[in-house]
Amino acid sequence: MDKVDKKEKILDSAQCLMLDKGYVATTVDEICENAGVTKGSFFYYFKDKEEMGKEMAQRFSARGKQCCEGLKDETDPLKRVHGLLDMIIESSKKTDFKGCIMGIFSQELSETHPEIRKICATSFNGFIQTLEEDLTQAKDKYAPKGSFKPREVAEYFLASFQGAMVLARAKKDKKVVERALSQFREHLRMLYKK
Repeated sequence: MDKVDKKEKILDSAQCLMLDKGYVATTVDEICENAGVTKGSFFYYFKDKEEMGKEMAQRFSARGKQCCEGLKDETDPLKRVHGLLDMIIESSKKTDFKGCIMGIFSQELSETHPEIRKICATSFNGFIQTLEEDLTQAKDKYAPKGSFKPREVAEYFLASFQGAMVLARAKKDKKVVERALSQFREHLRMLYKK
């Protein structure tokens, strides 16, 4: 196994465990055992668990952006937003879907790990800004006289999605995510009359 593969395996292992148990409850020993690497390998790549958490959060954010790149081919901004909803709903139906590490880190670490909190805030702000741009273009096209603010709608979407994942975890029912996003879709239809 080369160095890049080993590092990725550690990050994958940590992410999987932390999506299940959270950051605090996941130990370096468990990460190493799950990844099939030695503790020495872990500390070769990461100074400590927090450094690994920061890198994992940045990687998760970058992968999220990459997933949304394909939506840019759609020229209609409202269809791009609906495409995003479709993509997230389909992802939430997969057996390996466990939620969002950024949401888990934000809830668990915002008071104790300020650097990880900043990474999460930056990622969320980037997502909101991108969605706001599509919602603004859609407003210009379909609802120019609407009194709503696209940024607030984008924040509402993220709050709905993250809240749905929390509720899905509590209820052990991933369908909560699909139901919440379907409700958000109805909200969009009312705002944009389309």
